Amino acid sequence: MARVNPAGLASLRVRLTAVALRGAEAAADVARDKLSGPGSGRQHARLPNRSSAEGEYPAEQSSRLRDSIDAEGAGSLRARWGALHNVPGYAVALHFKPPDMGGRPFMDDLLQDRDVHRAVRAAMGVRP
Repeated sequence: MARVNPAGLASLRVRLTAVALRGAEAAADVARDKLSGPGSGRQHARLPNRSSAEGEYPAEQSSRLRDSIDAEGAGSLRARWGALHNVPGYAVALHFKPPDMGGRPFMDDLLQDRDVHRAVRAAMGVRP
């Protein structure tokens, strides 16, 4: 039976944790890009940008949601990304309301987004 070198295993864990963080950072970069700019919905008088239409990512009005998106290490071999820091109070309602009532399930959409998948694979060195 083969024996595992503990120092080699520890080194491999450090390297793979860094790879996971690179993937999470790539996902966060794409997410911030998708949450930037106006939507194609209505222009409300008190908002700087057009609102998002149903099925779109939330339109940027204050940049607070976009700026809350980040990535961070989450222990050995793990990383996480999403709305992590200074999350605006409206984010939960925005995410969980039905789309026809103004909800925009942005994290669900991002998890399924092919651009996010491509960016993560590229950052982690996985071939298409």
